[in-house]
Amino acid sequence: DQPGITFVYKVAFEDATGKTIREQLIPVYVDLAGLDAQRSLGERVLDADTIHARPDESTVSRLLKQRDELEDAAERYISSLVAEIREDLLETRQHDVRQELSDLESYEQAERDRIQSFIDSYEQKATTGSDMRIAIRNQKQRLEQLENRIESRKAELRKREQVISLAPDIEAYCLTLPV
Repeated sequence: DQPGITFVYKVAFEDATGKTIREQLIPVYVDLAGLDAQRSLGERVLDADTIHARPDESTVSRLLKQRDELEDAAERYISSLVAEIREDLLETRQHDVRQELSDLESYEQAERDRIQSFIDSYEQKATTGSDMRIAIRNQKQRLEQLENRIESRKAELRKREQVISLAPDIEAYCLTLPV
């Protein structure tokens, strides 16, 4: 029931590859009297119907005059909120990446064992007089290519694990007056 300003922030997060993880609009209401910033009231303001009325000019003037102070309070609030969201996203990303790394290591070991069994088989045939040098060399190249692919994938996963919060931007604001 206090006059204030509702600031609507665009909040976005990316991973180290530049892919957007999350992007959302967050309304933050700041009251004129106590410079108290609140998300829930900001959401109520955005969800409410606009009422066409003639506002008190002195209240509007005070709001506009103190806009910078109100915005500073909103900035402090949104900064702490962004940090909380980032921590939640980071926890989820780290869990997902750990699982993918585990799956990748299982795949790598199975594939390495499979290729090594070909090499062992070809080396066994070579002891009986067969010329298996080319086949053995090809399998060793496959093993090397596997290692390169796995290292590349691990590097990509490490980048995806990171959560970078982009600076929140004010998309809009509205003077909020009680009726």
